[in-house]
Amino acid sequence: MQSLLIIAKILAFPCRVVARLLGVTLVVLMAVILYDVVGRRFFATGSFKLQELEWHLHGAIAVLGFGYAYIHNAHVRIDVFSSHFRSATKLRIEILAIVFFLIPFMALLVWYGFDFAHRSFVRGEGSSGGVGLSDRWVIKSAIPIGALLTIMGAVSVLLRAVVALKRPDLLADPWGGEDAADHFGDETPA
Repeated sequence: MQSLLIIAKILAFPCRVVARLLGVTLVVLMAVILYDVVGRRFFATGSFKLQELEWHLHGAIAVLGFGYAYIHNAHVRIDVFSSHFRSATKLRIEILAIVFFLIPFMALLVWYGFDFAHRSFVRGEGSSGGVGLSDRWVIKSAIPIGALLTIMGAVSVLLRAVVALKRPDLLADPWGGEDAADHFGDETPA
């Protein structure tokens, strides 16, 4: 079980590194928006390229950050039914959802997203209208990379959930936080 936890940490590491880079990217996005807004308002320096850069940075942050959000249970979740389930039941549902839904869907995003970005690169695709940013493949490549990071984060959560089911004494929280009760209730998994 310890080896599963080590593998889970290794898989979560790239998600954490990218999340730190995305934190810096948020500061860059804020600076670009501030420059664009002040420039347009007071100096007539706004441009389509700046607006597209804002959209690209925002999109990259959203797509590349989901793996990190998943390992910290910060993603959107609908707990209408599962809020009354036992911790072990919640863990089993999480494992099944990862195996049968999340990983296959993200694998399709990796497969088709790579093709999407590759075709854009081969065609030299740029902004429609020619006044925006060139090299559209750069932002399109965020789709398969983000999906791959999400798979890594999901497998990390899956391994931690397996450990939580089999050896809850080794792991306080399968999500990597401090308290399992925040995610699965007060009872111990059975």
